[in-house]
Formats: sequence, C-alpha cells, structure tokens
Amino acid sequence: MVTLSRSRVLGVGVALLVAGAVLYFWPRPEPGVQEAITRQVVAMTRAAEEKDVSGVMESVSERFKSDGSGWSKKEVRGVLTAQVLRGQWVRVFMTNLEVHEVSPTQGDFQARFIFGRSQAEKVQDLAATSILNAYLIEGTFEKEDDGEWRVVRAKYRPLDPTELL
Repeated sequence: MVTLSRSRVLGVGVALLVAGAVLYFWPRPEPGVQEAITRQVVAMTRAAEEKDVSGVMESVSERFKSDGSGWSKKEVRGVLTAQVLRGQWVRVFMTNLEVHEVSPTQGDFQARFIFGRSQAEKVQDLAATSILNAYLIEGTFEKEDDGEWRVVRAKYRPLDPTELL
C-alpha cells in the first residue's frame, strides 16, 4: 500500500496548476490574413443574424468608406439599424467567401450574403420558403493599430436570383 503525505499531494497539485497556467498563457501564433478575415466575416454574419448591430459594427473601421455610395461607418450603422428595426429578415447566410492576402496587414474579400424571412436551416431551403434579398459584397480588411482586423472599404450590389444558383 502506497501512502502519500499531505505535502506531496499538495506539491503535485501546485505543479499541475502551474503547468495548466503556463499552457493557458503560452503565446499562440496569430492567425494568417485569410483566417483572420474569415473569422471576422463569420462573426459579423452571426451578429447580423442575431440583429446585433454593435457586434457587426465592431469590425468596421472608423476610416470606413463604401465605394460608390460613399457611406461612412455612421451611415452603415444607420442602414443596419433601420434593417433591424424593420425586422424583415430572420436568417442570414454567407456563401462563396473568398479572401486574398494583399499584405501581412491587409486582405480583400468577396462573399454573397443572403437575407431571408424564414427559419430555414439551409440556404437551399431558404429560397423555397422565404422572400429573400441577396448581395455580393466586396471589400478590404486592414489590421489596425490595436491589432484588430476591421473593414476599411466595401461595395455591394444586389444579386439577381439567377446568380444564386
């Protein structure tokens, strides 16, 4: 029979605690440009579906300008808020996301965003059970001074239903 002293058990417990803390606080490599931008776009899409305007806007730079319409961050917030208040869409799907690294601190993206008025779980079911709006959005993310990736430029165009197939 093996007997463990109280000090030995305490020592092993402290060693395990220290090892866990080291692993938890060990520096993790930063994600690459493509992964960082993909994470931001996915987070923004989830926030949009949850109708969390602030969650979407966290990833939009103060320097943001839209191509074509010339919208600033403030105007984008207004448009999103109006959409949320109208409550016209229930589901938001993102498809065909493409991300291209321009530099270690900049990347371009393009994706289709489909907004529908149903509880459909798949984008294929959405068209059959819902009125939907779809947009192609292209833009640029930059890694800002605080280390966060934010959209600095974007443009959109409505998609025809035939472009969704």
